[in-house]
Amino acid sequence: MTRLVHRPIEVQSWQHCDPAVFRDRELTYEICFVIDKWKETGEWWSGEGVRRVLRVMTQDASLFDLECINQSWFIYKVWD
Repeated sequence: MTRLVHRPIEVQSWQHCDPAVFRDRELTYEICFVIDKWKETGEWWSGEGVRRVLRVMTQDASLFDLECINQSWFIYKVWD
């Protein structure tokens, strides 16, 4: 089960631009694995561009979908 969140986060990236650590409010998460990554095209006719999505597992075994839109990162989904 997932919860849609779409909340902005602060990201520290590895050399190849995937996040290594992210901060959500007061909590800091270290990413252990990037499980999957893909690109999605928004409503191009409304001016939405491509967004990157990464499914990641953190050090505490939490599962998140993170998205990058115009160089800004967000938690897109939280997996229960």
